[in-house]
Amino acid sequence: MPTERHAAGDSSVGIVGVVLAAGRARRFGADKRWATCRGEPLLAHALTVAGMVCDRVRVVVEAPGPRLDALLARLPAEAIICPEATAGLGASRRCGLVGLEDHAVEGVLIFLGDMPDVRATDARRLIRSMRLERLPVRPVHKGRPGHPVACPVGWLDLVAERGFPVREGKMLRCVHPGVVRDVDRPGDLAVCG
Repeated sequence: MPTERHAAGDSSVGIVGVVLAAGRARRFGADKRWATCRGEPLLAHALTVAGMVCDRVRVVVEAPGPRLDALLARLPAEAIICPEATAGLGASRRCGLVGLEDHAVEGVLIFLGDMPDVRATDARRLIRSMRLERLPVRPVHKGRPGHPVACPVGWLDLVAERGFPVREGKMLRCVHPGVVRDVDRPGDLAVCG
């Protein structure tokens, strides 16, 4: 179910989900986006939740490919090609956020493509908190900061360049560990059982 729609005649996009999936996965030893997790490619889980809670979804990748095309035919998202992805997460984040402030976007929810246990419930709470506080909001579980990060449009430039603004932003306590649980090594796929 997408986010609450705006009044009729409003041309704003609402919330855009940005799934960062352009990393090299060096610790994993292979392209972890395609590792099987609960019968689906790992990347499919972030795309599914983003599609449930966002009005539009972007996925940031280093290069296009047939597997990605097949996945996006099932789980619609706009592929954002980021040739600078080797420069790290910051480069991917900048690629995913560029130009959104010009498209009447209310805010962005930034997901990591290797986090299969983020719940739609928590993502919706982050969006609600962002709307209420008008600040970037990050989930935290037992003191650990996590993802997705919710960011209102007025903060996109800062977040694109520097990441989550710890001093100005708001931390939202989440009970479920899915907001901090990621897959870095093949053994981490045990969370997908």
